[in-house]
Amino acid sequence: MRRPRPEPRLLLVLLLVVSAAACTAPAPLGVVANSPGTLEAGTPERVVLALVDPDSGERIGSPDLEVEVSFHGDGETVGPVRGEWVWAVPQVSGFYVAEVVFPEPGTWELQMDVEGRGRTDPAPVAVVEDGLVPGVGDPAPRSLTRTHPDVPLEELTTDPDPDPRFYQSTVAEAVTDGTPAVIVFATPAFCQTATCGPVLEVVKQVAADRPDLDVVHVEIYENLQAGPEGLRVVPAVEEWGLPSEPWVFVVDSQGSIHRRFEGVVSTDELEKALDGVSG
Repeated sequence: MRRPRPEPRLLLVLLLVVSAAACTAPAPLGVVANSPGTLEAGTPERVVLALVDPDSGERIGSPDLEVEVSFHGDGETVGPVRGEWVWAVPQVSGFYVAEVVFPEPGTWELQMDVEGRGRTDPAPVAVVEDGLVPGVGDPAPRSLTRTHPDVPLEELTTDPDPDPRFYQSTVAEAVTDGTPAVIVFATPAFCQTATCGPVLEVVKQVAADRPDLDVVHVEIYENLQAGPEGLRVVPAVEEWGLPSEPWVFVVDSQGSIHRRFEGVVSTDELEKALDGVSG
């Protein structure tokens, strides 16, 4: 027995339903990019967030893709707050950042509402009472870093176009001379995250308009002329408890951490931090 052919109108509806289902992309995955042990409870934290395509495993996102971020834990919710886009490699890739205060340490769950893509599945976020890295309000460690001209620039940095100004003072001098300072830990040639060079360029750009600002670039490694196999982590990295690179710290005139940025930072973020620091 021959089956009746569907009416043209019904065929159109079926085609639209199938087409819509095929075009609906799965919700991306939300991932916290901050290093474990660095997010503290009870203090303003800058959470760095990645959106990952579940099919390709590649990072996605752009300044035009809006997200809202919230964290849930033990009956409490932090947020939602808008995720702000920050380029990691300009015009290539980036991350979202969200400013939040976690009221308690413990395991929180991240969720991101992504424009046109739905809500990400919950992802765990570890928040500690005392972090590995000096936080906002903590005294900046007084590290006795090497300086130029006592040490040649090629032994102090892997920046292919170094600014000699960034190597004139030790960290200890910069954070105790009664003026604000920027301390940047980065290794452009050996960076594991590919963001050290761009972050250092952001610091250069901001510092160019602030000739009186103390800036110290701490190269992550020493013994640079020996090549990758002979590299040694400089003492300052351990003194600051850094588990990753790059990091940028804005230090106030009293020698305390005013703001800190892990992984990525924009010129707007750094400018705003410096505008708000006590002079």
